[in-house]
Amino acid sequence: MGKLVFWCRIFLSILVVGFFHASRIYGRELLKKKMVASTEVTIGQGARGVFQREELGGLKECPLGRNEKLEEKGIAIQSVNQSKNIGVLVLAHGVHRMHGEQVHEERNSEALPLWNASVLEVVKPLTDKYPLEVAFGMADPDTIKEAVHSLEEKGVSEVIVVPLFISSHSPIIGNSRYILGIQEKLPETTTVKSLPRIESRIKFRMSGALDDSMLVAEILFERAMELSANPPNETVILVGHGPNDEKENRLWLADMEKLAYYVREKGNFKKVKVATWRSDAPEEIKERAIHELRTMVEMSGKDGKVIAIPHLLATGGVESEIVAALKGLPYIFNGKTLLPHSNITRWVEMQVEEQMKESTGRQR
Repeated sequence: MGKLVFWCRIFLSILVVGFFHASRIYGRELLKKKMVASTEVTIGQGARGVFQREELGGLKECPLGRNEKLEEKGIAIQSVNQSKNIGVLVLAHGVHRMHGEQVHEERNSEALPLWNASVLEVVKPLTDKYPLEVAFGMADPDTIKEAVHSLEEKGVSEVIVVPLFISSHSPIIGNSRYILGIQEKLPETTTVKSLPRIESRIKFRMSGALDDSMLVAEILFERAMELSANPPNETVILVGHGPNDEKENRLWLADMEKLAYYVREKGNFKKVKVATWRSDAPEEIKERAIHELRTMVEMSGKDGKVIAIPHLLATGGVESEIVAALKGLPYIFNGKTLLPHSNITRWVEMQVEEQMKESTGRQR
């Protein structure tokens, strides 16, 4: 009798374990089916490339094409970068008659103004990823309108605008935002009384300018090291163009100070200073800025060598103004600007990707 009870208990235990095991398998299969059902998404026009599914192992949201866990599950994912209904408009200084459509043409770089050619070289690697146009000029409504029209013809419904300028603290940025309808009023610091606005079905989103980007700091560091022989005995001076308005100039210099800190710490330089020469400002402001720059170079040269680095995007004649402003003073200068450098291409793409993330986040 005792043996019978023993074997009955064993049999019942096996049944219970088997029941729970079968329940767990069934539960996993049911969850798997729900997961697959919840991730079967048809991405049509207007999709911005973000998943929102609650049953992906705790992944509430994840950019398409960037989550390895989703890819390992075999779920079909469309990359954000492949959203062809999103275009890119790059704004940059340059000769106005050279329009962004030339990005897509095979041209001899010698046929283009040097500044334009440098900018077009920056965005060239991105033209296979996005419908892209470049509008040259300082918030020129005509070139911006032409570029927008070209993007409209390519079927885009949303455009990410990337101002390839040194600083966001400039009326050029505000004027551009006004022209595109991103802001309602002209900036207070602009000298223009009115500007035409673009009428378009396209939705525009604009990033900031280069400002205090680490990618810019890395380039400035490289430029300084090219001219350096003994960093602890050298003072580097980053020389920017600068705006006319006093408040904007302070903000411009504040960003340059952050770049200078990186160069000083990484390069072990004695000092790294910043200055703007503000050549477009009224004569009184311009003369004061140049005097301050000359004084900075002269005083720094009394106890070591001075290296002057132009904090400019590209060569195009403006850097020669620095040479003229510092005439007669001892300093080292080779005129190399931020371009050419692959960091600027990386920066443009980072702005596009960041704006895409924000756009897709708002579509949820």
